[in-house]
Amino acid sequence: MNHPKIHFIALCAILTIFCIVIVSTAGASEQGIVVITYSFDGKEIVSETEISFEEINSTMTSVGDPGGVELSFQGPTFKPDNLWDEDATLNVDNLKTRVIGVPVREILEYAGISEDIENITFVADDGFSKKLPVENVFSVPDDQGEVILAYWNADEGLLPEESGYRIYFNAPDGLYSNTDMKNTLPEEYWHFFMNTADNTAYPSAKGLSVAKVVEIHVQLSE
Repeated sequence: MNHPKIHFIALCAILTIFCIVIVSTAGASEQGIVVITYSFDGKEIVSETEISFEEINSTMTSVGDPGGVELSFQGPTFKPDNLWDEDATLNVDNLKTRVIGVPVREILEYAGISEDIENITFVADDGFSKKLPVENVFSVPDDQGEVILAYWNADEGLLPEESGYRIYFNAPDGLYSNTDMKNTLPEEYWHFFMNTADNTAYPSAKGLSVAKVVEIHVQLSE
C-alpha cells in the first residue's frame, strides 16, 4: 500500500540534504590568495602561504563593511594637451562601485611578511601583473589611501566572476586620479594606455587595478 505522506516527507528530506550540499560546496569554492616570497635575486621561492577566503574574511580589517565604500579610478583623458588632468574631471568613473575588501598590508602580515622587501606584485589568473613599491602598501601616502584587495562589489556581489579579487585604492575622496598616481608613485610604477589612434601614451590610474588576483609575490631585500 502506498503512503503518499511518507513519500512526501522522504522527498523533503532528500531535497533538504541536497540544498545543504549545494550551499556547502558554494562556500568551499570561494577562492583564497597565495602569497609567494622570493629571494632577493628572484630566483628562489623562500616561502609560499595559502590564505583562504574564510581567513581573509574573518581575521582581517573589513574595509567598507557594511554596505561598501564607493571607489573609482581615472582612466586616459584622451586629451593630448591635458594628459594628467590635474583637476580630475575627465574619465573619472572607471570601475566605480561600492566595494568591501581587506588591506593588502594585513594579508602580507598574516603571511609573516614585513616591510623588509623590495616590491609587491599582484598576479592575475591570466598571468597579467602589476607591481607596487613596498612603501605604498606599508606607509600609505595620504592622497593614495590604503591599498585594498576587494572581494565584494555592489554591482556583482561576492568574488564576481568578471573581477574576482580586485585591487582598489581607498583614496580620501574615493577617486584615485592620474595626478594622484603621479604624486604618490615613483615614475617606474606609473601606468600608461597607448592610444594607437593618435599615437599618444596616456596616463591611466585605472591600469593599476589588477582584477582576478590569485597570487601576491614579494621579493626580499638584499
